[in-house]
Amino acid sequence: MSFKFIHRIAFKQARSVLLISVLLGFISASWQIYMDIDLEKQRIKQTVARIINLHQDTAARTVYNLDTLQGEEITAALILSPIIHHATIIDDFGDNLATSSRDPADKTWLASMGSHFFQFNSHIEEPLIITPPNQNNARLIIDLDTAHIANTYVHRAIANLFMTLISSVILATIFLVLIYRYLSQPILDIANWVNQLRQSEVCPPLPYNKPDELGDLAAGFARLWEERKEKTDQLNETINRLSKSEHFSRSLMDNAGDAMFLCLPDSTIIRANHQAADSLKTDEDSFIGKSLAKFSKNFTAKTLQELFATIGDKQPCTLEDIQINSLGEFVPVEARCIRMCLNDKDYILILARDISVRKKAEQQIFELAFFDTLTGLANRRLFIDRLNTAMQFHQDNQHYGAVLYMDLDRFKTINDSLGHSIGDAILCEVAKRLTRILPENATCARFGGDEFVALLPDTGQSAELCAEIAANHALQILEELVIPFEVDGHQLFCSTSIGIAIFPDKKHSAMETLRHADTALYRVKTLGRNSFQFFDPEMQSSAQERLEVEKGLHQALKNNEFELWFQPQVSSDDKILGAEALLRWRHPDKGIIMPGSFIQIAEESGQIVEIGNWILLLALKQLAAWREQGLPESFKRLAINISPLQFMQVDFVDRVLEMLDQTRIPGLLIELEITENMLLNNFEIASNKMKLLKKRGISFAIDDFGTGYSSLRYLHYLPLDVLKIDRSFVTGLRPSSELAAIVAVIIATADRLNLTVIAEGVETLNEKSALMELGCNGFQGYLFSRPLTAQQFYDKLQQAEQTFLV
Repeated sequence: MSFKFIHRIAFKQARSVLLISVLLGFISASWQIYMDIDLEKQRIKQTVARIINLHQDTAARTVYNLDTLQGEEITAALILSPIIHHATIIDDFGDNLATSSRDPADKTWLASMGSHFFQFNSHIEEPLIITPPNQNNARLIIDLDTAHIANTYVHRAIANLFMTLISSVILATIFLVLIYRYLSQPILDIANWVNQLRQSEVCPPLPYNKPDELGDLAAGFARLWEERKEKTDQLNETINRLSKSEHFSRSLMDNAGDAMFLCLPDSTIIRANHQAADSLKTDEDSFIGKSLAKFSKNFTAKTLQELFATIGDKQPCTLEDIQINSLGEFVPVEARCIRMCLNDKDYILILARDISVRKKAEQQIFELAFFDTLTGLANRRLFIDRLNTAMQFHQDNQHYGAVLYMDLDRFKTINDSLGHSIGDAILCEVAKRLTRILPENATCARFGGDEFVALLPDTGQSAELCAEIAANHALQILEELVIPFEVDGHQLFCSTSIGIAIFPDKKHSAMETLRHADTALYRVKTLGRNSFQFFDPEMQSSAQERLEVEKGLHQALKNNEFELWFQPQVSSDDKILGAEALLRWRHPDKGIIMPGSFIQIAEESGQIVEIGNWILLLALKQLAAWREQGLPESFKRLAINISPLQFMQVDFVDRVLEMLDQTRIPGLLIELEITENMLLNNFEIASNKMKLLKKRGISFAIDDFGTGYSSLRYLHYLPLDVLKIDRSFVTGLRPSSELAAIVAVIIATADRLNLTVIAEGVETLNEKSALMELGCNGFQGYLFSRPLTAQQFYDKLQQAEQTFLV
């Protein structure tokens, strides 16, 4: 078979029809085989059911009579069926009464293939009804010969597939013969005749003249050939006339001072002048036939087509663009687009002029108008414009921003003593440091002299959070600017004072906000410099306090100032069931600080993760120490609070398991307390982590239950063990009060979910009595004990154990 023949339509047609016929035959047969699978499974199921029904009653009587001989006959009769290779009768005591089996059929590769697609239950157990019933364990067990069944099915399926493919090939062959006789052969004759037309001055006789479509095709080619000869003569004459006018047009384009591109309406370049090739840094042949959009930064082929469609014959379009040449350089151009019609065909003529000089001048004018010439920072005009925009925006969306007004300390002394060049160098270095440490959306400006102003346009949804963030940035600036400046061999020290004003305030404009920041700056100067102050004294105090706490938390972890105290959890008979680990901060100056004063700040600053890991490890080590000293049997668990931020850490589960292995503490002794809102906001993640930890025996409690917003439906799907009733429901609780109704619902919910209930904040016997009356048997609160140090708790635990032993 020659290479030329395989490209013939007849060959491609034969190959396609044959392949499609075989493919359709294969699909049809495969579909039939697939449909037969369910029928075959149903037939086997019916056959097995018929065999079982045939022997079920006899087998039941055999079991009832415990007739082993008759049972052997029944099982032997069952395996006579080729689809059964093992049968067993189990009596109503669960003992094997009779068994018969034979070797299953050999599992050939065909049987293995059939078993992969033809899967069914090969092990069948059918109960035998014994009257009167005893233990109801009697059953008939049958194992099917899967190899025999699969082998039989595969052979039948292969035969069906083979016959279908043979019939498809035969039909395709007949179809191809007919097509070749009445279609392909005439087309080949016409194709050879057409090839003769190319080299002939006179039209040869028609190869096919029957009154059908192919005859019309041959006649049409003959007419076209005659018309072509006539048109060719006319075209040659027209080309001679156009060549003269084209030479004139080409001369005009090549000598033009601007780059000129002649494009089709789809933006394809069909002609360009020498100036265009020079501006693109390439030869003309390299971009002819390409889209003009390839050399444009601002326009795509689609947008150029849309633009060209709007250009009229008398309405040229002028636009600016960035031209990209072959070297990857960007050149600003001004382009004028004109629609032209030549020989009833539309074209777009583009005249592009380099405007780099003009753009550079405009940029210089812009920078002089809006930027400081020394430092490159924004000037007062640009800063106030952006401040006005930010204030207007925040008045609409209720967000807050801040203005930091800065003045360099001792700068005048340095400038006067060492000269303006040194002073200018310091100002430039200050600008670099401020730009480096301020956020990207901030605007930093120089107002003149040594005054710098920073705009933090969006720092939070509350004035308090905005003040905290602004204070943090102010501290960073103070720390950065106290670093000595190295200028011309001089080591110079120049700190800064910062005044801060928070916006927006509907009563104050941008200029008034700036004046407030300047007022705060003046207050810093009077108080000793190198610090910051807020215009609002209350905000200053709040931000300063939060910063002191945040800084103190770092020192507390570093200096080991945190302690763990433990509050007992007791039963209704006053046995200590466990304890909750509670954090205390022993401040070197303020003494013991309760968690309520610093936990929220730790969570907002992210320090809660490190603190939480410290609590978890210390609690496990303390529990390990108590175990070595000896724990009473009544002690069940140690409860440890877990912060939502700590719990959602990617490595939380691995870290907990590592700590358990390190301290050799069994998970059954650990209870992790989590909050309701964490479950609601991160249900899927929380559920997966809880299940992983549950495998090590760790239990989970919902802390302060009833004060969050979690759905009760979630409680059913989570591996929870304990609900802790919040103290707000316990304080002043009486059996007939409204709070009692709420507590009763919580306890009933826990009972239905098989959860333990512990009431927090129990301080009086009346509260304990009311809780016990409602069904609560777990308590924690000052009535039983205040939080104790580790040694105090262990001593109390030993005393309580000795009391119960007595």
